[in-house]
Amino acid sequence: MMSQIFMLCAVLFLLPSLFRLALELRLGIPMLYIVLALTVFHDWTRANPALADGVLFALVGLAALSWVVTGTRKLWELIDQCREDRAAAELFTHQIRQARASGEYAISAGDLWY
Repeated sequence: MMSQIFMLCAVLFLLPSLFRLALELRLGIPMLYIVLALTVFHDWTRANPALADGVLFALVGLAALSWVVTGTRKLWELIDQCREDRAAAELFTHQIRQARASGEYAISAGDLWY
């Protein structure tokens, strides 16, 4: 009896965190579909199990596709940042070489972008 009460308290304690995690993973719409399919549209779900499962898999697939798109965008941003850093380093190197060629030992780095 005591272990059942403990498990109920643990589940109730972790439930908001699990919902927050599901929303962060963009699984809110599939989760809402599951709740509606099991409650409001229960008769339709029992009459059309293949279609109901297909809709659920499509919703989860769209969520996974959004993860891929977001990951790709983040990767392109990282690549662009590396390219900008490399261009800034090459510009700074060029300015150093020009300064040495003209006999200067101090250069201004004010025109570099960051």
